[in-house]
Amino acid sequence: MRASKVRWSAGAWLAVLVAAVIAPYSAASASEPAGAAKPARLLVVTVTAGFRHSSIETGEVILEKLGRESGQFHVDFLRLPPGRPGRPAEPKRGDGTSDDDWKKQEAKFRADLAAFEAAEAAWQKGIQEAFAKAFSRESLDRFDGVVFLSTTGALPIPDLDDFLAWVRSGKTFCGFHAAADTFNASDAYRDLVGGIFAGHPWNAGDEHAFVVEEPGHGIVASLPEAFRWKDEIYQYDTRFVPDDVRVLVSLDMPHCSPKEPWHVPVSWVRDFGRGRVFYSNFGHNESTWNEPMFQQHYLAGILWALGRAEGPSEPNPDVQARAYLHAVLAAAAAAGSGGDAARATAEAERLCAKADARIAAEPGFASELRPLLLEARAADAAGRGAIYAKVVGAVDR
Repeated sequence: MRASKVRWSAGAWLAVLVAAVIAPYSAASASEPAGAAKPARLLVVTVTAGFRHSSIETGEVILEKLGRESGQFHVDFLRLPPGRPGRPAEPKRGDGTSDDDWKKQEAKFRADLAAFEAAEAAWQKGIQEAFAKAFSRESLDRFDGVVFLSTTGALPIPDLDDFLAWVRSGKTFCGFHAAADTFNASDAYRDLVGGIFAGHPWNAGDEHAFVVEEPGHGIVASLPEAFRWKDEIYQYDTRFVPDDVRVLVSLDMPHCSPKEPWHVPVSWVRDFGRGRVFYSNFGHNESTWNEPMFQQHYLAGILWALGRAEGPSEPNPDVQARAYLHAVLAAAAAAGSGGDAARATAEAERLCAKADARIAAEPGFASELRPLLLEARAADAAGRGAIYAKVVGAVDR
């Protein structure tokens, strides 16, 4: 039998979506064994107002699978509606086109553009109405937490401050990959997620080096203490505050390319009022979502954020300062290597070993250097040399 193509109107899609969002637990939940923890309920948002990652659909499948197989949570999705209209292509006048034919082409384009704009406005209105329903307090209070799965841009949450207050009241927020590329202009949202996207010199097609900063934390139990993986990794703008978060995974800058003079955290946790926040930048590539060690990383982070797993959340600025120092030393070694990658890595490892010895003897050593390290990030390439010399001199002293 040939499947028919179904077209959804904005109203029909909204009705189905709202029913899914507002619906109470299914009868399956009532059949849990006596004494078993009731599965939590998470609203997973995959709407994008900017760039859309092709891995989102894979991530949706994996999150649903993790919840179902663990028995720890159910997921409901707030997705883009189907059937977004396509903008018509502006015509180009070909050689030999008469004036009359060209006027007809222009008139048709204007009519097609007006129809597109009307259809796009209706499509966008459907999204806004869905967010108004899903992010009302009546709806949010049916959930234990919200997950932003590679969302981008300024989502049409009707009252962002009210949503943040809801998380602070003791709820869960989890962000994956481009959740840090969402509400970029909002300091209040940065306070929730921890960091805001500021580029990705470490691209999706390249393999990068990572280090687990807190190997005893359950969220990173599935990850080797040092490993390499191919994924796109974000750097964050200067609103990132080390005193706000506990970083669990960072780029291992001495073994990365490019080597930039700043700390690049990858996964972290934080308390947010009485709520809990887990963020992981991993997940640009579909292969990352399909990798068991990352699936376990995601699951452990979600369970921690739900309060179903223990692990410290106190910020670790000294750990982050050490990673920052390593990054600046690696960049300094690369700048003085004459383009010899092996020489740069060897020198970075030597300097980092000396820095670690200083930190062991003087625990506040890296943190005291932080103002100087921040100068290296702000300086242009020409101005970094003098800063590198000061940092290397402090370590070698």
